[in-house]
Amino acid sequence: MNAFQTTLLIVAAVLIIYHFILRPVILRRGATKNEARRKFPGDELVASKSFRSTMATNINASPEDIWPWLVQMGWGRAAFYSYNVIESLFRMDLHNADHVHPEWQDIHVGDTFWMSHPRQKDLFPLTRVEKIHPPAQLVFSLYMPEDADTKPSGVWSFILEPIDENTTRLISRHQVTAHSIRERLRVYFFMEPAHFVMQEGMFKGIKKRIAAPKLKHADQLQV
Repeated sequence: MNAFQTTLLIVAAVLIIYHFILRPVILRRGATKNEARRKFPGDELVASKSFRSTMATNINASPEDIWPWLVQMGWGRAAFYSYNVIESLFRMDLHNADHVHPEWQDIHVGDTFWMSHPRQKDLFPLTRVEKIHPPAQLVFSLYMPEDADTKPSGVWSFILEPIDENTTRLISRHQVTAHSIRERLRVYFFMEPAHFVMQEGMFKGIKKRIAAPKLKHADQLQV
């Protein structure tokens, strides 16, 4: 067996391990099989789902306590509570908020914001509030430049389901349509693992901030 054949075998082995072992974990981190199969608000907005991730976690707080952190997300707002170090590598210019901002709480269907600095609009989509049912459902549609005013190329949905008085199930579903082979490869090799890492970071970031009640509201900060 020559070097070329050895390399092909190694690449094939890595791809098999990724597709059959690692990828299922990436696409369903923390979610049950039932949650991964369930229909959630926003599913109907993307007809062809080449990428669909359902991630979930339990948070020691009520839906009413978690909701304010979700509605204020976005560039120029509270960011996404994830890994700023990674985001800075892509010049996203995101700065995580450590408290709830009253001025960012009043959002409505049709409101838009960027997931990154607008200069990165070719890489990161414009996000529009598609559905909002406080404090249970928040659905964002994702529009890339090529989408124009047509259907969105993606959807990002958040579902809050109370488990008991002090615990909430936070479910995040992210779906993206990819038409060309190039887009499918980008989703498969980059977007899926990237979303997994950053969504996990968001879960941890929200938990950390909710666990620090003195930082939850701007008017509680001491100057």
